[in-house]
Amino acid sequence: MDDSGTRGRVSPAIALVLLCVVGVVVGGVAFAQSTDGPSGEAILNDTHETYESAETLTGSADVTMSNASANHTGTVEYALADDEGARVALTTDGRTVAMGTNGSIAWVDSPTLQRAWTVENSSENASELCEAASERAATFDANDSAPGADEMEAAAANLSTVDCESLPAEWDEAKSSLPTNLSEANLSATRTGTETVDGTEAYVVSLSHDNESVDVEGTMWVATNDSRLLEARVTDGVNTTTVRYDDQRFNASVHESTFAPPADRTASTTESYDGFDATNEAVDGDLPTLAADGFEFEEATVAGTGDGTIVAQQYADGATNATLVTTDGEQVPYERLNGTSVTVDGADATAATMDDRTVVVWTDGESTRALVTDGSTDEAVALAEAVQ
Repeated sequence: MDDSGTRGRVSPAIALVLLCVVGVVVGGVAFAQSTDGPSGEAILNDTHETYESAETLTGSADVTMSNASANHTGTVEYALADDEGARVALTTDGRTVAMGTNGSIAWVDSPTLQRAWTVENSSENASELCEAASERAATFDANDSAPGADEMEAAAANLSTVDCESLPAEWDEAKSSLPTNLSEANLSATRTGTETVDGTEAYVVSLSHDNESVDVEGTMWVATNDSRLLEARVTDGVNTTTVRYDDQRFNASVHESTFAPPADRTASTTESYDGFDATNEAVDGDLPTLAADGFEFEEATVAGTGDGTIVAQQYADGATNATLVTTDGEQVPYERLNGTSVTVDGADATAATMDDRTVVVWTDGESTRALVTDGSTDEAVALAEAVQ
């Protein structure tokens, strides 16, 4: 879908839909009044109160993004419980990505990424998940004949360049800049009448931006009997996003297992150590060491990923830093990088460049190892051969 030139202009109308549904105070916005029915202000206030006061909310939504040349659809299923948990699953093109939390464990389950971690370590694992997604995007190759292939390739290229270390700070900054009510979003609403949506009578509320140069319009259909949001649509005249909500249930009983990770997932744990002996005692078996001249152990991180253990040891010789990664799990850092074939002590290995650093990956038959350094490929291979 070609939305060049419109990024940033659709966001105010999308923000309106989010603000009305997820519980931000509605106030101060310019609403058209009417003498033959409730005002736009009353309609949206009732919708806000309905969603905000619900202890649980479940349902699904069909999402369609379209323009003159493309049409993409997906289904979102959701279950939300106040202070208990959340679960969201997105299905598109026959693939499902699910994520959620039960308050103590957060998790992601998709065809390319399966991970769970304790909520206490969520900020650390957010960066880890970002790195995994970025590495996957770096090798993404869409089927040229598939609808939207060019757009998917462009999105993957953008994702592969994300600075994961700065992502949490940027996210916090983005959240703090969100409008706290509709007036801050510079939006106006007008009740234009009533229509029937899937057999339910609905108020139609038209939305527009106060700045006439922002060519974005939105429409919301709100059930007249219980203030449910039935449908929302946003358009910039070229691209249109439509969300149709189905089977919404307020205050229904939701079993706690709904928010739990899949049965074969266990929470990731992360511990840091400042000595090699302590690191070695924290894992099963003996860890390899980097025995290169001048390099000394500095610190290590041991992470349990649910399907194995990843150990990252940091070494330095004063001028050069090196990280020795060892894992006995199936999900291996750097395994999807495109690289060149090299040998480490006669064993097959792969060398690749990532963020101006060189990665050499090989296996000793029982575990997979990776040596990461800011040196050249030859220097990285030499350090890999010094691993004992």
